[in-house]
Formats: sequence, C-alpha cells, structure tokens
Amino acid sequence: MTAIITQSAKRSASRGLGFALAVLTVILPALPFGPVFAQPPMPLGVLWAAYGWAADDDGSWRRPLMVAALGLLHDQMSGGQYGLFAALYLVAFLIGRFIARVTSSPNTLSILGGFALTAIGATAVAFAIAPRALGAGASAVKFAEAAVITVLLFPFVRGLYMSAQPVTRAAKRNPIGVRPT
Repeated sequence: MTAIITQSAKRSASRGLGFALAVLTVILPALPFGPVFAQPPMPLGVLWAAYGWAADDDGSWRRPLMVAALGLLHDQMSGGQYGLFAALYLVAFLIGRFIARVTSSPNTLSILGGFALTAIGATAVAFAIAPRALGAGASAVKFAEAAVITVLLFPFVRGLYMSAQPVTRAAKRNPIGVRPT
C-alpha cells in the first residue's frame, strides 16, 4: 500500500514540476534576461504538456483547459493577439491525442515520433494562422525553430508529462487483461 502511495506522490510531484516548467518557458522569454531565455533557444514547454497530457488520456476536461490557459498566458506575455497561442496549444493537444491513439505502442521511439509529429502539426497550423491573426507580414519561423528545440529536449523531460508506460485505451477498458467471451 505504501508503495502505491509513494509512487502516486512521485508522479504528482513530477507532474507539478512539469507544469511549473511549462509556465517558466512561457514567462521567461517575456522578461528582460537577454537572448538565453528568448524563444528560441528556450523551448515551448506547453507543447510538452499538451502532448504528454493528451497521451495519458484521462478523459478529463481539466487538461485541455490548462493548455488553453497556458496559451492565453503566452499570448499575454508575448503581447500578441489573444487566442493565437491558446489555439495553437489546443490544436497540439488534439493532434497529440489523435497521434497517441494511433501510435499506442509503449516503445520510446513511438512516443518520441508521436511528439515530433505533434510539434510538426502545431507548426503547420502556426504557419497557417499566424498571418491571419497577426497580419500579412507575420511569420511562424521562430515558432518552428523553438518547436525543433522542444522536440530535441523532449526525451529529457518526458517523465514530467507522461507516465512511464503509456496506457492504451484498450488497457484502460480492460485493466486486468481478461478477454471477453
């Protein structure tokens, strides 16, 4: 029993640390700390959260709401139009949920590939909606560069946003592994 409690406490602590890291990657680029904390090279931590929370698929409305709230915070900190980053991160959440269901294999390559596809999808959406949201001269090149850095750093932070072993939908429906007759 204590092992379950300890494991649950560790998972909660790492998820809290992951949330704090996502918030820091939103706030630090807006502060006058110089080019080290600019985006890029600062990763888009909300993409980690969006994919990790989507892949864990608990069916809760809280995770997409938190992703949208982090997007609105990013909108506020960047001084841009409200809704741009919120839309991008919600799209990343939806793409991540779809990809996590399609690639429900528990191997690391599948997880990393799924995140890379999620980041590519979010970047494609950024290139499509940034000129409409920010004007004809707007570009999503910096978002794309930050997304590449985010993908490269994902293996190091994956445990903060995802379970050690991804749970497939079939395993959730049938937790003890008994096949229906």
